[in-house]
This record gives sequence, C-alpha cells and structure tokens, in this order.
Amino acid sequence: MARRTRYIRLPKRQRRLVAILLGGYLVLLVNSLLLYLFERSTALVYMSNVLLHIVLGLLFVLPSAVFVALHVAKMPIRRNWKAAGAGLLTAASLLLLLSTGIGLVVLGSSAEGGIILHLHIAAVFSTVGAFGLHVSMKRGVRYQFLEWKTGLKGGWQRALRHPLSVTVLAGCGVMILVVATSLANRGGRVFSSGVEGDPLSSAQAVLAHADFLEDDALGGSETCGQAGCHPDVVAQWEVSAHRFSSFNNPYYRKSIEAMVERSGNDAARWCASCHDPLVLFTGRFADSVALDMDHPTAQAGLTCFSCHAITSLRDVKGNGRYVVSAPDLYPFASAEGGAGKYIHDGLIRAKPEPHRTAMLKSMHRTSEFCGTCHKVGLPPNVNNYRWKRGQNEYDAWQSSGTSGNTVRSFYLPSEPKNCVDCHMPLVSSRDQGSENGLIRSHAFAAANTALPFLNGHGGQLRATQEALRGAATVDIFRVFAEGRTYGPDEPLPPLGPGDEVDVTVVVRNRGVGHLLPGGTNDSNEMWLELVALGDGGEPVLASGLLDAAGRVDSTAHFWGTVQVDRASREINRRNAQDWIATVYMNAISPGTAHTVHYRFEVPPGRVISEFRAALKHRKFKWYFHNWTFRGRVADGEPDSLARLEVDLRTWELADGEAPDLPVSTLAEAARDDVDGAHAAAPLWERWNDYGIGLLLEEDTRGALDAFARVSELEPGNPEGPLNQARVYLEEGLLERAEGALQEAERRRPGYLKTAYFRGEWLRAHGLYEEALEQWMRVYDTYPADRVLLLGIARVHYLSGDYEATLDWVERVLEIDPEDLGALYNRMLALAALGRSEEHLAAQALYQYHKDDEEAMAVTGPFKQRHPMANREAQPIHFHELARVRSVELPYSGSQTDGGGESVSEAGPVPAAHRTARGGAGQPPRE
Repeated sequence: MARRTRYIRLPKRQRRLVAILLGGYLVLLVNSLLLYLFERSTALVYMSNVLLHIVLGLLFVLPSAVFVALHVAKMPIRRNWKAAGAGLLTAASLLLLLSTGIGLVVLGSSAEGGIILHLHIAAVFSTVGAFGLHVSMKRGVRYQFLEWKTGLKGGWQRALRHPLSVTVLAGCGVMILVVATSLANRGGRVFSSGVEGDPLSSAQAVLAHADFLEDDALGGSETCGQAGCHPDVVAQWEVSAHRFSSFNNPYYRKSIEAMVERSGNDAARWCASCHDPLVLFTGRFADSVALDMDHPTAQAGLTCFSCHAITSLRDVKGNGRYVVSAPDLYPFASAEGGAGKYIHDGLIRAKPEPHRTAMLKSMHRTSEFCGTCHKVGLPPNVNNYRWKRGQNEYDAWQSSGTSGNTVRSFYLPSEPKNCVDCHMPLVSSRDQGSENGLIRSHAFAAANTALPFLNGHGGQLRATQEALRGAATVDIFRVFAEGRTYGPDEPLPPLGPGDEVDVTVVVRNRGVGHLLPGGTNDSNEMWLELVALGDGGEPVLASGLLDAAGRVDSTAHFWGTVQVDRASREINRRNAQDWIATVYMNAISPGTAHTVHYRFEVPPGRVISEFRAALKHRKFKWYFHNWTFRGRVADGEPDSLARLEVDLRTWELADGEAPDLPVSTLAEAARDDVDGAHAAAPLWERWNDYGIGLLLEEDTRGALDAFARVSELEPGNPEGPLNQARVYLEEGLLERAEGALQEAERRRPGYLKTAYFRGEWLRAHGLYEEALEQWMRVYDTYPADRVLLLGIARVHYLSGDYEATLDWVERVLEIDPEDLGALYNRMLALAALGRSEEHLAAQALYQYHKDDEEAMAVTGPFKQRHPMANREAQPIHFHELARVRSVELPYSGSQTDGGGESVSEAGPVPAAHRTARGGAGQPPRE
C-alpha cells in the first residue's frame, strides 16, 4: 500500500487560496474597525460600510469552502492530531463566523436578544486564535507558507503581485472609495440664512444644505410602513391631523389661498415651516412660481421625515425655527423594488441602530421639539404691523404645574408630564420600533374632530372625542334664589314662577397641560350649555343650544378668543395676519377653574327642579367652517380693497351647504331637588375650584370666603390658607397674609409653596435678603420657574445688584427669549449699569415685543355692534337663560354626531328643535 506524501509546505493552489483568504480576512477586520469608528456617524456612511462588510463576507464563503475541502483532502491528519484538532477548531469557528454573518442579514442583529451578533463577534476572535494555534503546531516550516517574504526579496513589484497583497490593496481601495463617496453625499453644512432675499425668506426653518431638497427627499412615509418595519405607526399617522396639515386640509388651503391672493407667497411661507415643509424645502414656495396646491408635495402633509429629518432646534421661539437636512438614510433607500430594496431592507434588519439613532434623536422626546411649531409669534413682515404673540402651547405648559416647573400652581401634580406623555400615549404594537410590545402613538388624537369627520376616519374621530372627554369637569356649584344661597352639597330649592335665580357653574381644566381650549382659538368653539328642566323633565330654559342652521346661541358663555383688524372687524377667516387687537381671550390654564354666572326669572306657570350643564366643543366655529366651503368675495368688491394691511372687501356665504360638523361633550353635570349636585371631587376641592374661578375673575372678596371654607373643610391641608394668602398679597393686606402663611406652615412645615409666598410677603416689606433666602430654597427644586427667577432678579435690582439682576434675567430668557418681563428688567439693569449701547439694543428688543397700548381702541366699534362679545370681555358678567321650544332634551349621551342629531329616549331630536328663543334671536357673531 502506497504511503501518502507528507507535506511540509502547502501545495501551490492552496497557498494562493490561503493568501486570498488571509487578505480578505484582514480587509474584513479593517472594515470592522471602520464600523466601530463610524458607529456614531451618519446612517449612510456607517451602513455603506456595513453593506461592504456583507459583500466581502459573502465573497469570503466560496474560497473558504474550497480551501477547507482541498486542505482536508491533502493533509496527513493522522500524523499530527494536535494540529488537526486546531484546524478543525479553525474550520468550526470559520463556519460559525460565516453562518452568523448570513443570519444577521436574514434575521437581523436584534433577533433573539442580539445573540447572533454576539456569536458573530466571538467567532472573529476564535477563528484568529484557532488558526494561530493550528499553524504553530505545524511540523516543518512554519509561518512562511505564504512565501510573501520570499516574494518581497524579489522586489516590491513582485511582492505587490502576490495574492495577499492584491487582496489587501484591492479591499482597502474599495473601502476608501465607499467611505469617501458616503462622506461626500452627506452634503455641506451651509445654513440658509433666512434673511430677506433668501429663498426661504419669511419661513423660520433653515436648511442644512446650500440647495433645495428633491421632491421626494422628505416624502415616502408609506415605505416606512412596509411589513416588518413601522406599519402601525404609519397607520396611526395616516388618520392624524399632522397627515392633513397642508393643502390637503380644506380649512388651511382656503386661508392660504386668501392670504396669497393679497400678500403673495412670502407671507404664506411663514406658515410653511410647520404646515408645508415638503413644498417649502423643494423650492415650490418661491416668489417666482405660482403655488401649486395640488402637487404631490402639497398633499403630503407632515410626513415622517418632516419631523425625523430635523437635525436640531435653533431656539425655543417657535414658528418652526428648526434645522432640517436631507434624511440620513441607508443605501438604496429610494429603491421601490428589486435588488436595491432587498439590500436596503436587509441592511436595516442587520443593523437597525444607526437608523434608530438617525431618525429618533433625544430632542424628539422633548416638549421643546413640539413647541417649535406649537408656539407662534407673528412678525411685522407678515402682519404689516408689529410682533404679536399667537398661539403658545409650549409656554402655557412650561409655566404650569403640569410641567413640574412651577411651585405656584394651585394644584401640584404627583408627577410632571410633557407633550409626549399626553399626545403620544403608549399603545400595543409589534412594530420594529416597539419596546416591550409598546410604541408611542402617532395618531395625535387631541381636539381636531373636523378632519377625521370629513375624511371618514371614524376611529380617529372617536379617539379624539374620547381624549376631549377627560379634559375638564363641570360643577353646578351654587344656586341663589329668593335671598338664600344653596351650596354645592345641598339639593335645589323649589323654584317657582317669578323666582329670581342666580346659578354659578364651575368649569375646571383637569386633563389638559396647556390652555383649554388650545391652538388656534380664533377658530375653535367651546361653550357651556345650561338647561333648566321642569318636574316632567322637559326643558324650560336654556343657554348655549344650537339654532336650525347649527349656530350656537350667541348669548352663551364662550371660551376662545375674538380678535379684530384695523377696521374693527372680526378675525374669523384664520386671517391672523390682519389681527390688531383682542376683544377677549377666555381660556382655562392647567389646574385652574373658571366660574360662569347665570341670572334669570322662572317664567309664569312653570317650575324648575333640575339643572343640566354640558361643556361643548366644536372644531371649527360655524362661520369659519361655512366660509371654508362656501365663502366668497361679494360681487362688485374691487381688488383694491384687499390691501396688505387689511382686507376691506365684503365676504359672503354663497348658496349651498357645508357639512355639519360634530359637536363633542367634554364634561357634564346635573343638579336636582332630591340629591343636589352630582360630583366626584371632594367637597373641599370643589370649594377650592370655585375660589380659583372667583379670584381669576377678580372677585377677591368672594375668593377669600371660598378659600376660608376650604380651610375649614380640610384642617390639615395648607392649600386653603395658602390661597387666602395669595388673595391678601394681591390686595396688599400684608398682616392678614402673614397670619395665613403662618397657618399654612403650621399645617405642613417646610412646604416650598409656602416658602414662595413667604418670599413675596418679605419682598413687599422690603426685606430683600430674607426674601432671597426663601426663594433660593424654592429654586433648588424649581430652577425653571420663570416667575420665581424673575422675582429673584427683581429683588437683586431693588437691592442695587445690577450684575446679579442680569444673571437671573438671562436665566429667564434661556427659557423664553421673548419673555416680556425679562426683556423689561434686562433693559432696566443695563441702563443702571451705564452700558448705553446694550441698553438701547435691549430697549429696542423690549419695544419690539410689547403690545401696542393704543390698539385696544379698535375694539370699541366692534363691541358696540356685538354686545354679547362686549359682555364676554368683562371679568364678571351674567348670562341669561331663554325659553326653549322643544319638548325633549337628552342629558346622558347628548353628544351630537355629524348629522347634527342627538339621541334621547324619545328618539332622534333634530338640532333645529333645540333652538333657544330670545338670546338665540341675536344675529350670529361674524
């Protein structure tokens, strides 16, 4: 039997193969080092190297299999069991390395808790170690089997032709090319200036590129919802108000059409940063082109990338002041099918972390990010007037107890909440972005019931109405009849013909972390409906019902705002650029309450045994909704009347009908002559809410009585005496305030809210050092309480320490660069320091942001023409109840549907039959 030849040197074919394999392995190790170094780089740079890593790894498979087969066939395994064992270990490690690499591509790095990735990394080291061990145990010439050193002696050209050299140089060359190409595609970091002449002009957002984006750069949200990625998120987004933020929203489109007609594209670009980013950043909002509201970019709304391609916020001034760039995507992200899409999806599965890092930054979880669009200030170049503060949900939240930033709140929450906590609640999902089976909802169900109703999204409509349902509570708190007051825990007295009756209803903001109502309050409609019923349950008197056309009784109590233009006409077409002055602004801050007063006489022949109250909400106001669908300029109105400063044309509603919008019920309450008022809140809290409402309407005497009742009902609770101290401090009754503060401290020693008001009391006495001592205790826990910070700054100013004043004022301006009190005190401190140039600049900035004190004159003519609006503008006022024609009025379930009908035991009762007489005969507000 012939003996097998013992090899002390690898055959030529195997030497070439092992040279290629070792060179490829070395290239993969270098590539792995690049992956480590670029791990925090852009997704494109990093994932291009991941793609190269996968390609190199796949190319490694075939030569590895060939070499192992040849090597096993030729090597005398029995003559060197130790080397053979090490070789077997090398082959097994290599098999594990390649199989786990393929597994990462197919299953992803997150599969089974990342075990595949960990095995892949471990196999790298075990392969290197086993191979070194195998070679060290080889008999004969060791470590020179490649003959690379021998080739080097023949000259560098011969060495470069060696298979090992060719493989390493070619692999490294490809890596350099991939990295260079990826870095070049990141785009320059040249920010558009946003100044006049810039293509973005009035828009407050800026591009992180010198050029506009491609049409599809921020689009393609549907691809994010493909199977295996984020289908639930996209499904939620598709029915959200964000999806219909642009010209696919009929209300926004109508308003912008009217705005562009008068002012051109520039003023409308001010809206575009938040409403139309796809139109704005592709250059389709330029002055030189007509605005195409039907282009796909104009119908896309706020896409996934509209938020997730934002790289940073410029500041916290709102108005869409953010920086956006082309999305940081994986290679072949735009591929719609074929190999490109397969590679792209495989890369995401193999390594999702860079995608997650690129798309979800820490700022996306903050209220500051939401505030960049939900905080508005109208600049002079848009309204042709002066800077005016618009809607501002961010600061309303930031300065409230909800945020955990203020100690002065009437009610301190058990734990702070931000925008995400309320508007993006956790919901079940198996999306790739889920954690423990939960994701943040992207439906943003908040208050806009009009869009889901018009779009036929019934589930979103129900979710929005459910969100509204917990926003507030209503309490029919007090009834005064025939010289006697009936408190909240007493049944109604017999109310017969001719009785003079006063009713006070308390409405509290319980579930909203900003103003209620919020948003664009010139177009929102929230009102209180109060109905007095007879013994048989029939409605006798009412306020706040709808007439046959669906208009709210103009004598009802409304929340929201009424604004006027230069011609003393109401801002009722979302024409905020014409706003000059505010007739009234009614909104309930977080954790506070409003009181609504009614006064009426029981009609002859009737008795009243029950009251029912309901807080109603409709998106949008009747006139604005109807103007959107059938508003037009009256015939014969010349275009010359549509000036930049004011539109003097007459608008009218054309024939036809607009869809009947749903009316939602936020809260309900009842009070009868048997059980009294039905309320879940404890009695002391109801009295406290009542006192808060009286204090906010400037009835300090009534508020003191209410807070005294709170103190009696809750003898261990410091809130009663603290609220008494608030009132005493406001009235300047410092001795009484001191007694109330002492009582609060006795009830809860060391309470920081007491320390804050103690500081107010000390400042009023001129004891500045003692006041600072109290306030610094509070500051340690509430460093972002802007009122506290401003108080500390003011004490330093009064003490003559102007440098310290500036320091504390700057802390306020970091929270809100447009805080008027901070701007004023900064101006004073700079003047006191003799820094003249800085003082003049600060004075100009203060004057820029302060209101025009003479502007209120334009509200006079409007109030004369609209007595109901004039009444609403008064801090304390009464509403009347008018006779009701209908014979049935539902209570539980009185929420109307889109058809304007409500359901009762007697069957559907059309809204037209629930018309109030008397007050409802008033002409509707413009």
